[in-house]
Amino acid sequence: MNYKKACSNLNIKMTDELTTELLKKQYRSLALKYHPDKNPNENAVEKFQEIQESYEYLMKYKDFTDTDDFFNDNELDEDFLNNKTNYKTLLFSFLKNILTTDNRNRILYEILKQIVNTCESSAIEILSKIEKHNLIKLYEIIEKHKEVLHFTENFLEKIKEILNDKIKNDECIILNPTIDDLFENNLYKLKVKGFTYIVPLWHTELVYDNSGNDIYVKCNPDLPENIVIDDKNNIHASLEYNLNEIWNQDYLTVPISKSNNLIIKRETLKIKEQQSILFAKQGISRINTKDIYDISNKGDIVINIVLKNRD
Repeated sequence: MNYKKACSNLNIKMTDELTTELLKKQYRSLALKYHPDKNPNENAVEKFQEIQESYEYLMKYKDFTDTDDFFNDNELDEDFLNNKTNYKTLLFSFLKNILTTDNRNRILYEILKQIVNTCESSAIEILSKIEKHNLIKLYEIIEKHKEVLHFTENFLEKIKEILNDKIKNDECIILNPTIDDLFENNLYKLKVKGFTYIVPLWHTELVYDNSGNDIYVKCNPDLPENIVIDDKNNIHASLEYNLNEIWNQDYLTVPISKSNNLIIKRETLKIKEQQSILFAKQGISRINTKDIYDISNKGDIVINIVLKNRD
């Protein structure tokens, strides 16, 4: 085993910064996908062993600590430390780490624990009794991670049928704010059937009650091609520069929006093809589900730079 092969086995790019968060994320996902207890493929055992060996090699190589303290679940942490290859241990650890620590996600975690530990027919019965908003979130999680969780397409279709029945009288409205709207914390006045709702545009989705039915408001920002926003409202901008272009100026001006330009000093850059520059807490407002109009906590801006040696 070597560093390059270990990264390849865990689908980690050589240009990625290898953090304990990234390593554990890739390990959990791939270990569950190829776990011999769930994957019937004849090569699953060999693939699973490769994943395990690669994970242990990189943990030792980077001198990372093998702990898992999400939700402060001490019993599971000890379980994880003592038996990392157990399917149930891996699964619970994976579920905890795809859910952020708020009260709603604790509920989702407990529901997911139930349905992954039972047969599909019993799981469908459990899900049919789940409140609509939680069912929507659960479906999104299950659909996104279906290969890792080993749910069948038929199971997903049955969840969709339950969900469609629950939301048949609801309405979905999609807004397309600009990136300047997000930086300026702009609000949108939405009028539906005599009701007025004030929508904070930096949120991804909000649900409003309208005479017993729900209105789902999704904000899909209209972003430049080189910019994406992650699920924590951090902005990632990808830029490409010519080396000669950089050496002829003292700093780079990076346009993020019409009113937001970032300055990167030349001496900050390294002589390497790919690198990332972090502007901590200089981005758009993070989402606060307890106070949707709170703008006190800002996200980060990550500038991903590719340097080309061209004439």
